[in-house]
Amino acid sequence: MKIFLKLAEFSVRRPWLIIALTAIFAILFASRLASMKTDTNPKNMLPANSGVRVLNDGVEKTFGLYEDMLVVGIENDGGVLNAGTLEKIKRVTNEVKLLKGVAERDVTGLTAIDNVTAEAGALKVSQLVGEVPRDALALEKIKKDVFGNRLFLNRVISKDGKATAIYVPLEKGSNAKEAADGVREIIKREKGPERYYVAGDPVARDTFGAEMFKLMGVFSPIAGFIMFVVSYLMFKSVLVSVFIMLPAMVVIAMTMGLIVGLGFPVHIMSSMSPIFLMAIATDSIHVFNEFYFRYKETRDKKTAIIETMKVVGAPLIYTDITTAVGFAGLLLANIIPVKVFGLGVGFGTIMLLLSSFTLVPALLALLNTGKLDSALNKKDGAGIDRTSAFLGKLGGVGARHSKSTVAVGAVLIIIAIFGMTKIVVSNNMVGWFKQSSEVR
Repeated sequence: MKIFLKLAEFSVRRPWLIIALTAIFAILFASRLASMKTDTNPKNMLPANSGVRVLNDGVEKTFGLYEDMLVVGIENDGGVLNAGTLEKIKRVTNEVKLLKGVAERDVTGLTAIDNVTAEAGALKVSQLVGEVPRDALALEKIKKDVFGNRLFLNRVISKDGKATAIYVPLEKGSNAKEAADGVREIIKREKGPERYYVAGDPVARDTFGAEMFKLMGVFSPIAGFIMFVVSYLMFKSVLVSVFIMLPAMVVIAMTMGLIVGLGFPVHIMSSMSPIFLMAIATDSIHVFNEFYFRYKETRDKKTAIIETMKVVGAPLIYTDITTAVGFAGLLLANIIPVKVFGLGVGFGTIMLLLSSFTLVPALLALLNTGKLDSALNKKDGAGIDRTSAFLGKLGGVGARHSKSTVAVGAVLIIIAIFGMTKIVVSNNMVGWFKQSSEVR
């Protein structure tokens, strides 16, 4: 505790030095964000030497399997084995082969698959649908070849002949969402009675990942905005609200920079780190709030800061260290994104603790006395009094009716326990989406 108080005292004496050092460290960490990569592949959640991954990689290598594959479904109520639909299938297949990340040589479909037959005691290998048939005789031959080979039924074409599929394997490291978006663009150009579908686990996986990163990009600023608004309503000062937000912004930049700098890609879990740190960063609000009470009593800024840190210091140290240890415990997990998340939030929490005794006192020391008095007068206005009065009445209810309050709490806990027994775990990402319809 004494060390932290000395840090606070030094920060009050040398506020600009503390701010400069903070800015330097923040820039150094944040500079690594330029090389940030994202990863939504569930396989990479396990270490590379995990038994499951080693076995799976061995099977893929032995049988020449691709890690990811898209499936393009084409449906026509009148049947897909007609000149018009086959022409479209061939055109779509050829264009899909040219997409970035697609393993062109292994794309499979009606117009991109070999048919093996026996003639005169020898095997004959020819393309199932080479040229699109222009007469009934050629079309009849294709139907005979397709429906006469059990390997094609319910794999390349449905038994009723109304649906077919194009299998699109992806090269290792390809982005399935980008490939799927490219397929959709190709399909949108086709007209006619056909209906098209794009499916596959990698589509769901990468789409989910992209949407999650997008949501984090939206909700993180929203969380910051809410924190800013609440702090403004409390202190009635834009400058004070900015000062309260500053430690959170600095620590979030440092945390994400650390994750990227250590060579970890940003997973879905680690992308949530900013929101968690935003919540933990409310430490600064407690410091500013206590400072206002102390300043009101002493009217001496530096004395008020030191007295504030003496009062809130121990609670800050206790809560932040226990929080950091709790998240650091995730480092014991076997799932890599969970480890990275625990490392990031744990590191960020310690940085927030240090900033509470360095950056926050330095910012308080720079507050203009005149603006401080003005903000203090606003803070003591009717709005904050109404809030305090409401919370006081709420606390009074619990004090006067303690047994009833405890009974209600116990009932809620029982309901919560019952609800927890109804939890169903779903790790099927396909089931996380609404049932999709055709592409167009």
